[in-house]
Amino acid sequence: MHYMPSSNPDFRIPILTASQLHALFDILTHHETYAEVERFKEPATISEYGYPFGRNTPERNGVPSYAPESSAPLLAGVFRSIVLQFPGLRDLPPEFWYVRFQGIMEKLAEAELSESCDKGAVGTRKTLATAASAIHEVVSRGILGGVEDDANRNLQRAYNRSKAEDLVRAWEDSVHELVYGNLVEELFACAAEKQSLEEHSPGVQAAADYIIIHLATLVHHVFVLSPEGPYLLKLLENVHKLLPYSMIKQTLRIGNAATMLQGIMRLLLAKVGVGAISNWVGLTQNADDGMNLLQRIISLVLSWDALEFRKSADAIEKAKGASSPSKDQLSAIRDHLRKPRHDHEDIRKESIQIPRSIIVTILERSDPALLHSLSEAQHAQCSEYFAALLEARDRDEISNVLCRQNPDLFTQAIKNVVASFEPMIRAVHERVDLREHVSAAESFITDLISLTKAKKSASGLLGSRSPSKGDTSELPAPSVEDYVLLLQNNRHLLYNWLHQVASQCPEIRDDFCAWAKETIKVFRQPNKPPPRPEPDQPTTSVDNAQRSGAAGSLSTPLQQLFTGLPPSTKQHILPAIDAHATYLSRLETLSLSRMQRILDNMEAITSATSAATATPTASTSYLSASYWSGRSYPRSTTLSPPLSPDGKPRPKSYSGPGMYLFRWQQLLDSTIIGPASLQAGSLRTGRDVKGVLTRGKIGSGGVGGKEGWDSGFLRRIIEEEEKEAGVETAVDVSCVVEALGEGFRKLVGGLVKSSPPECIAE
Repeated sequence: MHYMPSSNPDFRIPILTASQLHALFDILTHHETYAEVERFKEPATISEYGYPFGRNTPERNGVPSYAPESSAPLLAGVFRSIVLQFPGLRDLPPEFWYVRFQGIMEKLAEAELSESCDKGAVGTRKTLATAASAIHEVVSRGILGGVEDDANRNLQRAYNRSKAEDLVRAWEDSVHELVYGNLVEELFACAAEKQSLEEHSPGVQAAADYIIIHLATLVHHVFVLSPEGPYLLKLLENVHKLLPYSMIKQTLRIGNAATMLQGIMRLLLAKVGVGAISNWVGLTQNADDGMNLLQRIISLVLSWDALEFRKSADAIEKAKGASSPSKDQLSAIRDHLRKPRHDHEDIRKESIQIPRSIIVTILERSDPALLHSLSEAQHAQCSEYFAALLEARDRDEISNVLCRQNPDLFTQAIKNVVASFEPMIRAVHERVDLREHVSAAESFITDLISLTKAKKSASGLLGSRSPSKGDTSELPAPSVEDYVLLLQNNRHLLYNWLHQVASQCPEIRDDFCAWAKETIKVFRQPNKPPPRPEPDQPTTSVDNAQRSGAAGSLSTPLQQLFTGLPPSTKQHILPAIDAHATYLSRLETLSLSRMQRILDNMEAITSATSAATATPTASTSYLSASYWSGRSYPRSTTLSPPLSPDGKPRPKSYSGPGMYLFRWQQLLDSTIIGPASLQAGSLRTGRDVKGVLTRGKIGSGGVGGKEGWDSGFLRRIIEEEEKEAGVETAVDVSCVVEALGEGFRKLVGGLVKSSPPECIAE
């Protein structure tokens, strides 16, 4: 903490250090991004989003009115500066956004999908929403703070790709050259001229390794560590089986691009229901058109899911015995589901405030007499019954919004997107064999599903992580290294696609290059920071605000927000800011050590695999595609565990690097879950229900994941590791959010333009 001189000798204005500013920036962006995501549960949020989504008011001359201030400024900043400028998306008609996309979002919000505190478990939507928020906050911080232009970077320098520090350095060098150098143009030129982007430079090669490890960690976290992983895998597998890959490839054989595109559209979007025919001949008007193939796939997958949940609910209804709820108790729960939104919110709020089980609150509101005979066993059955009904209802509502709306906004939106990308599709179809890439995508998804599916093993988890001795029913979970190898084995599919498009379609290449060059500018800081002060020199607010590790371009505004607080509030929140700065430092250290462990395991695996082949040269990375060419490539969890130098098995990595993973898990762990017992008690959070799935939720290994690996056990392994590193729990920074959250929201809201471009407004 530094102090700025004041005219009053007895009073000095505290100036936050770089690490404090960085911690404060992290706290406020973390809170605001997820708060914006949660606001979309309200139907009115998107209408107050600002451009390109319109207010629910009459249009003037065919142009909607836009909210002057965005209801989600950070989301709007990323969306408008990056997504809306994307080639193809920028050519979509305005009606796509403020009629179709906005209409679907409003319908989903009106459906009032269930909350985690209702079901007593962290659901799929919460898992995916928190993941998106954690990644989005990183991008938002990059836009608000900017990338520091501290020095010229040399991507041709030597990088040791078996060292985590060098991979991090290569990534930082590459990001700097993307933002301030010519790396964007060079990568597009490399894609056109060479088979792999990694041929550009050693820096790009090492940065590619860095990206693969982080992507593998993300996929592993979603499908393995998350209790929803087996369920998400089952959804992916169902969709994968229903997609008509053969018919799509046959249609792509058509030489004329227009005819081919029309065939694909007819295959996926044509409706042949009675309503569609009667509307077409004029016998009816606005009758239900039925569903096209794409909607039938969505509807089938969701209906299969809903059916399993209804089976679980039916089993509870039919059960008999002292532990089974009465018909009146179950009827009261069903009646609650039919009540309006404000009743659901009141009961949820009351359940959290007391706190007590939401089932107890529902029954008491319905008829207090229903509580007199309620036992703990009956309460548990009622909770499962309520959760199963909610899950089934959620899927019905999503299916109704996407597949059974009239007018059919979903189909219209798909047609708009295809029409917008049609010139691009025609050019690619004329010069590139798309069947090859459809087959490649199909093969990759098949490999992903095969790797992620649990496989029985007599030895349980590999190495020292075997949960119990002699337990032959345990299923080994895939490790982060398995996903690294999967991505490595398939990275040439992406490089091949980029090379063919870039070399055969120069106009598309140039269009995307221009977009990338313009978009990357949003990550630049407006001015180059001044030189850092010497340690013995007094630190001013301007100098300190621009120091490395602070909040970049937002350092001075954040310092001003802090300075404007009452002295007592500053002293109250400073310990939380300091503790969070320490927490972030420990997270960075742990993230780096996890990356190094993966690299060490990868080196051990590749050394064993290459024992019967020629020894690679020092310049060849074990993550290099050329290294694995012609070799037997390890792709499954049946591999022998890598060995340490002393000959003992290394533990497989069930955690990987990435600060966003910690913040994602923090959001999941802090999710409010109601008390589990009949008696009033303390609120549970997501941390207390790790590994808990709603009854009836099907995983790839069976109902409720009973035949899959124990994600809760894997999480406990990781928590022990985090506890040893001193980061097992996040710091409570609610006082910081309470003091500065609203001011930060107004600050970033003023940085985001809500009005549309002048050409559209006119």
